[in-house]
Amino acid sequence: MSFSLTETEQNRIDNAALLGYNLDAIGHKDLILITTLSVIYSLNLLSVIFMLYNRHYPPIKSKSPILMAFAQLSCVFWFIGDIQINGHVHLANNTILTNCKGIGIWVRVLLGVCTVSSLIALRSYGLYRVFRQNRPYRGWGLYMPFFVYCVCTLVYGIIAQVLSPSVTVEYIQSLDICYCPTPFRAALYGYIWVTWMFVALVNWKIRNIKSSFNESREMAFSCFVVFVILTFSTALHLSKPTYVFSQKFRILSTAMDHIGTNLVWWAIMGVPLGNCLFNRRRYLDKWAVKLREDGLQNEYDLSDTLCELQRSFESQDDMFFANDRTIMMPGMRGTTVGAVGGGVSRMVSIKKHGGMFAPNRISVRPPSAVFPRRIHQQQQVVEARVGGERLGVDLGDPFDIPPSLPATAVNSPQFEEYLNDPFNIPRKSVQS
Repeated sequence: MSFSLTETEQNRIDNAALLGYNLDAIGHKDLILITTLSVIYSLNLLSVIFMLYNRHYPPIKSKSPILMAFAQLSCVFWFIGDIQINGHVHLANNTILTNCKGIGIWVRVLLGVCTVSSLIALRSYGLYRVFRQNRPYRGWGLYMPFFVYCVCTLVYGIIAQVLSPSVTVEYIQSLDICYCPTPFRAALYGYIWVTWMFVALVNWKIRNIKSSFNESREMAFSCFVVFVILTFSTALHLSKPTYVFSQKFRILSTAMDHIGTNLVWWAIMGVPLGNCLFNRRRYLDKWAVKLREDGLQNEYDLSDTLCELQRSFESQDDMFFANDRTIMMPGMRGTTVGAVGGGVSRMVSIKKHGGMFAPNRISVRPPSAVFPRRIHQQQQVVEARVGGERLGVDLGDPFDIPPSLPATAVNSPQFEEYLNDPFNIPRKSVQS
């Protein structure tokens, strides 16, 4: 594949001149664009591999890494389609590249533009469903709009495949380009505009959701970038259908498309990926604090942040302690069991009112005589079950409470005194 002025390329220029067009030769600027974007997508591939490898890191997990991996793959399909449809390479004598419908419609439009747009929309709709409709992030209710959109896109592709190439997109041999008539371009851009208007509407509705999942800044930036690019591309493609003849316009069109898609992807994934690589523990602690404030920490594997729990013990910050050493952080939901020392793990019950959760109620019961306390004879372990997985970390004995402390009722003066100072209770201050 040549990027210099050959005899074949000169014939293309002469044929365009006979039709009244000024065609710029495919040159080294096109090669520089292809090379630059290829390097960018190669680096993105490494980022996707790193993201999937660390997909259980809670801040990354909250960004739907599987969907974002497929979104990056769709951007690659879009790039492959742009190389062909925007005339950056010679198509002649290549069966694959001269298949303008296959590459231009199915790869570029359906697998590329429409798929990446629908995946971003699916992420936003999932957050809307959870935080505005109080429904789970699963099931047919979540994926049905996505499937409907995919069916509409598939119907669009089938219709385009059945219609005559002169109506949709066709290969012009004398000019060695794929040409798309203006009506078909208008229909395509209308479809994309509707998709991103939906994305913008959903993100506007979820702009004030819980801080751990709030992406208002990222998505406002993403929607701004996309609408700027859509406005430019729509104006260019509809007002200058022969933009591929101009090297300046075809390079500008492709560059803006893929700079924009990369800005959107990195606006969503850049912060968690960067912190996972360079600031893993400190960022996770900070993120876990936000998650705890939102009452959502039971949804994620926070075993790496249980050390934060120990520091909370020492500062007595928003913690409840029961005599059988059962602990629970306010705002947690679901079924979580915590036990410290030799006591038996107790279930902590949280009363649920619709989508809201009442303050924790801790059931205080005496330790079983079958399992006496052995504070100084065994390691002290905080255990939790999150998503069916058992987590644990050795905390030593942060309480230093005498084994003889009896069970008390939550409304008794002794228990209130115990809550106020759980670390330094006099051995003879409580009567048995």
